[in-house]
Amino acid sequence: MKTTIDNFNGVVRFAFKDPVYMLEASKKKESLIFLHFSYGARFKYSTGYKSCFENWDFDKQKIKETKSNIINAREVNEFLSNIENAIKKEYSRLIAENIIVTNEVLKQFLDNFLNKNVKSEKIAPITFFDFADAYLELKKKGITKITYTSYNQTLKKVKAFSESNNIKVDFNSFDKSFALSFITYLEELDFALNTITKHLKNLKTFLIEANRKKFIDNVDFNLSDFNLKAEETTAIYLTDNELELMLNKDLSKYPELELARDIFLIGCYTGQRISDYNGLTKESIKRINGVDYFKIKQKKTKAEVQCPITKEIREIMDERHVGNPPKKMFEQLLNRCIKEVGQAIELNEPIEFSITRGGVEVKDFIPKYKLIHSHTARRSFCTNMYKKKMPVFDIMHFSGHKTEREFYKYIRIQGEERASHIVGQGFFNV
Repeated sequence: MKTTIDNFNGVVRFAFKDPVYMLEASKKKESLIFLHFSYGARFKYSTGYKSCFENWDFDKQKIKETKSNIINAREVNEFLSNIENAIKKEYSRLIAENIIVTNEVLKQFLDNFLNKNVKSEKIAPITFFDFADAYLELKKKGITKITYTSYNQTLKKVKAFSESNNIKVDFNSFDKSFALSFITYLEELDFALNTITKHLKNLKTFLIEANRKKFIDNVDFNLSDFNLKAEETTAIYLTDNELELMLNKDLSKYPELELARDIFLIGCYTGQRISDYNGLTKESIKRINGVDYFKIKQKKTKAEVQCPITKEIREIMDERHVGNPPKKMFEQLLNRCIKEVGQAIELNEPIEFSITRGGVEVKDFIPKYKLIHSHTARRSFCTNMYKKKMPVFDIMHFSGHKTEREFYKYIRIQGEERASHIVGQGFFNV
């Protein structure tokens, strides 16, 4: 005679204390997670953890581990699995030993299993640095490698600051006194003002998220204490004549300099960031209405732009790269080489250089070629096109600037050159 095997495990599910329709209407509202156990009767038990609609996987009845902002989602999910397995195993034992199962018996078992240490509390990391490291990993896929490295450097500076001053940094350490002491510490290390500003800005990113998750309850916490105004850098651009000198310079005996020059000039003629102009390929070239373009999806903004391949770019590709864009070069090497190229074409004009370092403003004159780096290419494009009276809106289309305010920071004409440019607009009767 055939028989069936009875299921002595019962059925476990996890659900929120609050109705789902209410949580869906407010997807960030947290609610306690309850274990529901059906064994003929119904048993409900608080797990002590909270989550919200947007972080909960309703199919798996677990916290989302890849798309949520919960730092220790995996740890919580393991906890949920452990108590699920435990109550099923205990229920099977009770049935096998003919012990009457009640909600009180199940509750006492779970209380003992958890050492009566069930807490209703928000999920929080142990330390600020645990939180910051985990949050940075969550952001990693959405930021550039350079930005990721910058955030890491900031965390290292905060750790070094805490060790140097023999203080423990936790979520409630961040008040005005901390900000001023941290700034002083960086100044004593002889960091430039803009470097200090960058570290404060990075630190604020972590503090904003920690505050949003209510990990900070210091009444003296104020994000404005971590504001520090950056100073305008001494940045240059290369004129069309200087770009022509660079283009025509014979560098065939110096392959690295030649490659750096060719990559850099493509940046000057397209207006792109180095992450977009360094590493173009044959597949980047598209023909539209008889004209060749670089079709570029900008890495920072994700915007797509078509940059016309100018005669200069075509000359670079045809003469030295078999009709293709130059191969990619490490940015640090490019920055070193392009200065040597600038020196080779005698860009020796003295430029007044001002920087606040270690809290002290320092002024000096240095030759122009020493200020050339990968970002000079984009500044050169913007400034030269502006001088040619291309509409700002059109320049921004290529450069990727989102606001005119940001764009005008790139326009590096001043003094006599700026006065001449304004007069040339026809506003004066001269």
